[in-house]
Amino acid sequence: MKYLVLSVCALSVLGFIKPQYDSGIDQSLHWAQTPYHPLQQSVEVGRSFQTLVKFNKPFKSTPTVILAPIKYDFGDTLPQGFDIQLSAVNTVGFTITYVALSPATIFGFDVSWAAILDSNIYTYELQTNNLPVVKSNKDGTTRAQPLEVTFPENWSLKSAPNVAIFILGLKMVEAWPKIAVNMAVITKTSAQFKVTVGQKGTIEFIRVNMIIGEKDTLLVGTITHKTSGAADPLNAVAPESERVKKYEEKITDEIFLKTPRYTLYGISGLYYNYGAFCRFLTKNYLLVKDKLSVEIGTWQNSQLLEGQLNWFVYVPKPDAGVTDPDCAQVWESCNYQGDSFTVCDRKMSFPKDGWNKPVKSFKVPDGKVLKVYNEENLKGLSIRIEKDLPCMEVPKFSFLQLVGSLGDDKFWDSD
Repeated sequence: MKYLVLSVCALSVLGFIKPQYDSGIDQSLHWAQTPYHPLQQSVEVGRSFQTLVKFNKPFKSTPTVILAPIKYDFGDTLPQGFDIQLSAVNTVGFTITYVALSPATIFGFDVSWAAILDSNIYTYELQTNNLPVVKSNKDGTTRAQPLEVTFPENWSLKSAPNVAIFILGLKMVEAWPKIAVNMAVITKTSAQFKVTVGQKGTIEFIRVNMIIGEKDTLLVGTITHKTSGAADPLNAVAPESERVKKYEEKITDEIFLKTPRYTLYGISGLYYNYGAFCRFLTKNYLLVKDKLSVEIGTWQNSQLLEGQLNWFVYVPKPDAGVTDPDCAQVWESCNYQGDSFTVCDRKMSFPKDGWNKPVKSFKVPDGKVLKVYNEENLKGLSIRIEKDLPCMEVPKFSFLQLVGSLGDDKFWDSD
């Protein structure tokens, strides 16, 4: 029986996928639908509407997907609550589920989305009902509740990243809601953000999601609208008209003036006049050369006193990519540092294949087992590695093999 041995270089090529990007806007949940969609009917809590989103082109591997609402439209009854949920992400698309958290009417949402296949980009989603500080007080002062997330150990962040944050879900139980989420202290292992509530509003639930990346691949920023008084067009009530104001940001970092580059934005704060509908509109978002612009507005009898958007610009690194999900990856140092190679359902012989360094950290795909042997031809002692390990000393070894979780120790035959 013969077996196939591949070089380190060949294995690295086979296990590496170039970055991919796709984006769009889901507009499937609008009040104009006939018959009325379930969220528009003021009935039971938990009613939902689901939509399937298909990528313009299939991905080589399952991407990271970020959702970012760009339009809210819901009624004036309290309590008022909604939740936008992401599920079933695969190489061809994903599912968005819109959920009503109260009997109040929800007319619709527009949600922008981006799908990114790049090991330098991460997402983190947090939902909580535990907001002890974000409660009503009668003097109308602003209160802030800090929340902190710890990044998973297998994220390979070398320094404090940039983070953009978006609101995917809220439950508001008192009038005059003034709500915003903003990033605070960020390190390479954790991020703190603040949920801020002003006036007399109270919230009982919030869901946010974050897109996270190194500072040389992800640029983030915030655009804020604040009313200038009674003459502000967004503060005036004009039942049939749409009113917008244009805002611009200038990009000065040379890295993010290069192409290809990609951008997305979403709502991260709002303050509207309870007693009318909450109608928060954004449109005409553009990134041209060094200028980013967007229009923020409202329509009909809604008054938008404040609005806040987060945005990001993503530029893939020249050497960016991801390892194939059917491959394991091995590094010479702890915490996924130093030189590395991949093992893709094949075996490697050491040291004659050119690797003469130690191996100390491992990433193993779900449903696979990396077997490490201390003798050639799958003989001798072996170690089974079934999950990512940021640091582990291994004895001298000669072969590595990636198999299914049930085990498949046969060599590749060669005719």
